[in-house]
Amino acid sequence: MNEAIHAIYQSVLEAEPWRAGMALISDYIGCTSTTIIVRPSTATDLGYLVSHPGNGREFETAYKTRWYLSDPFVNLPPERVVLVSDVMTDRAWQESDYFRAFFKFGLPTDAYRGMGVDIVTRAGTVCRLRLFRHPDLPPFDQDDKRRLAILVPHIKQALALAAQVTRNEAEREIYEEGLDRLNIGVVVLDEQAQLLRANPVACHILTAGDGLRLSGRELEACSAAETRELRRLLGETAADGGAVATMSLSRSSGRRKMAAVVRAIPMIEESEGRSRPAHAVFLRDPDAQARPAQEMARQLFDFTPAEANFAIELVNGLSLDDAAVKLGIRRNTARAHLRVIFMKAGVTRQSELVRVLLNAVLGLDVQRY
Repeated sequence: MNEAIHAIYQSVLEAEPWRAGMALISDYIGCTSTTIIVRPSTATDLGYLVSHPGNGREFETAYKTRWYLSDPFVNLPPERVVLVSDVMTDRAWQESDYFRAFFKFGLPTDAYRGMGVDIVTRAGTVCRLRLFRHPDLPPFDQDDKRRLAILVPHIKQALALAAQVTRNEAEREIYEEGLDRLNIGVVVLDEQAQLLRANPVACHILTAGDGLRLSGRELEACSAAETRELRRLLGETAADGGAVATMSLSRSSGRRKMAAVVRAIPMIEESEGRSRPAHAVFLRDPDAQARPAQEMARQLFDFTPAEANFAIELVNGLSLDDAAVKLGIRRNTARAHLRVIFMKAGVTRQSELVRVLLNAVLGLDVQRY
């Protein structure tokens, strides 16, 4: 039983949650087939279920797409283990559309060899666990129900943990995508200032090695003095809890210096291991170029394609004349574009235009690496 309980909690961290857990529960109870329906299917959502043995994936796909609609072994009393025979006769089970058209081909069993439990999660979702035995095996009995009942609280807790992990991961991806879109690199380091992870923008910066690079798993600036300063700031911010420090990083290419913000990540006492996040370094390249966001600019300000292209080049720092040369248009045409752009954006100066476009367009649509 301990091995089955361990597998239930381990399922939260698996690449494909519940696959190994269902195998061990199946062995523990002695089943021919064990299925967990974590998120029931609907007309707009295929849901999520895992079956052991793999039956194979055709079984899972068929159930999720069609046969969930005719499954009669549903709506059980919450957290109470019941047999199919507790809720319907063997005749009703075997004459059901679900059994005759689908289930008998995968596992031709009777009502006495089917057992299940519905588990209601904190979010109100009803998770279903279903176990079946081939007719050659003994029917489920009270001892089988008791053993499954012991696992139910652990399954419910694991479902809650899995939901929390999923929410945290989804939030992390949203925040990371937002930083990517703003061209902000994020590097996360452990207590020894060793690299744990970096977002795509930071990976691009580290790979280019122009301002900051990796030496093994440690950050290294272009000069020894700046490397020492960076490590000093990592130590100081860590010692001062939530302190934040900034520095600039020289570029071997001669481009403008890159800004770095160093921040300690508060660690809770319960966190373990040497690889827990301890530092975050935020990186911003002042020369990061916005890609042409014509469609978004057109939708927000009713720019024409030519006006949108011209406006983006102004935001990228080009003067009116330089933007005209780059786009291959006459200066008079550029000035005409600028007047119309000012009118549509509701501004009177180029600096205002840059601010408006940065806030409205480029914060949502910048160069992705």
